[in-house]
Amino acid sequence: MDSKIKRYLIIIGCIQVIYGGTSKQGEAYEYFLKGEYEILQNNFRQAEKHYTKALSLSPDSPTILRSLVDLKSYQGEYEDAIQYLEKILELEPDNKDSGLNLYQLHVQSGNLVKAERVLDTLLIHFPGDQDILFARANTEYSEQDWSKLLLTYQAIYLADPTQTEILIKIYEIGIATGNLKLVQDILLELKVITDDSVIMELLIEISSSYGDYPSAIKLTRELIEKHGSTDDLKISLSELNLRAEHFDEVIATLKPIYETGNYSLSILRMLLIAYSTLGQVEEEIKISQTLLNEYPDLSVGYEALSFAYLQSGSNEKAVEILLRALPKFPDEVNFPYTLATIFNNSGDFQKAEKYYHNSLTIQPDLVSVKHALAIMYEDMQDITRSDSLFLNMIQQDENDAVGHNDYAYILSEREQSSVDDLNFALELAENAISIEPDNAAFLDTIGWIYFKLGTYRKAKEFIEKSLSINDNNPVILEHLGDIYLKLNKSAEAVNIYEKVLQIDSENQLIKDKINKINE
Repeated sequence: MDSKIKRYLIIIGCIQVIYGGTSKQGEAYEYFLKGEYEILQNNFRQAEKHYTKALSLSPDSPTILRSLVDLKSYQGEYEDAIQYLEKILELEPDNKDSGLNLYQLHVQSGNLVKAERVLDTLLIHFPGDQDILFARANTEYSEQDWSKLLLTYQAIYLADPTQTEILIKIYEIGIATGNLKLVQDILLELKVITDDSVIMELLIEISSSYGDYPSAIKLTRELIEKHGSTDDLKISLSELNLRAEHFDEVIATLKPIYETGNYSLSILRMLLIAYSTLGQVEEEIKISQTLLNEYPDLSVGYEALSFAYLQSGSNEKAVEILLRALPKFPDEVNFPYTLATIFNNSGDFQKAEKYYHNSLTIQPDLVSVKHALAIMYEDMQDITRSDSLFLNMIQQDENDAVGHNDYAYILSEREQSSVDDLNFALELAENAISIEPDNAAFLDTIGWIYFKLGTYRKAKEFIEKSLSINDNNPVILEHLGDIYLKLNKSAEAVNIYEKVLQIDSENQLIKDKINKINE
């Protein structure tokens, strides 16, 4: 005889002895055990009959109900299994295992609303239970209910604050789903309860992403106060102060680290920006030299030091650094371009031309170099090459608004420009303004061309529109004053010229114009 069957018969005998075969309870359990026997024989239909009879005799038996749940679940009859589980929970509302089982069956049936209600009921009896909370998180994830999911993860963390990875998950979900403000609120609530450094770090990231640098700085200082200062935290604080344009704070924080011999690129970069912005050129030179010495294979050191020398007026030293950089970084266009600019500004057009061409050899389509070279040819009165280069740029890019405008203005300023030249200049300027309708400089160019064509009222219209956008430009103001003179409005012209002197008090040309009017 099978041992399981033998055991079953022994149990039946015991029950009959205990209950005398007459007790309703004993009879219920006799049917229950018959059902168990049929299960062992894989005779599920007969087992269900015995379980059902047992339940009719003992309707409040969780044991019988659980067997029916298992049987119905095994057979895939989930609706029946759900009904039996609901009965168990009525009898034992704090039965966690049965509750989770019912939750799973609702999920399998696709009824997520009922599944969530089961979890809510369980949480009343088991507040903060991790199994239940994670089950609820899974449901909310399936429904893509991100707000509820984030709040559930908050509850999971509160139940076990050692789970730092939950904080990271909250942050990442918030970013991915566009719920960063809710994440910030959650983290602020958690911050009141715990001093977890990760919470503060994430709040700093969020404040920084919103551009709220004062809050990010305050949080970083609090983080340092509570968890101790490190060079990395000081560097992070300096990054925030730099973005907030607190340049003195950047220097005060980083200079002591720098003086200990920490020459990291981030420290040198921030100090360079701070010193440069505050006009502390000697310190800027010092940091640039350190950058060049510590990172000789990076072009940034040469760029920074040459720029610092230019800021200090030491053009010869700047040229020396740039010439050292040229063979070391043959593919860097900034070095020949900067050399060309220096020589152009000093009037050494021959050397400037050489380095402009070197720049174009490295980067043939660099429009800024072509513009600079064309304007230099104009300054050299080499009109043929200036025209050729401007026309070439315009033909290559019909949407080059700056190229169109610059060439138009140059044509309007040439003394030998004919009416045809000026009309061509007007066509160029109108192309530029069609691309950028609210560009004050472009509007001024059109106005000035009309002035040169003798159409003064039309010129006044465009110059005034230009000034409505930029009313503090001395060149545009001077143009309006010149138009008033042509319109025989001397008093108005003087008022405009005086505005120019308020901006540029040393402008001798404007003073001469005023004196000539007052003679």
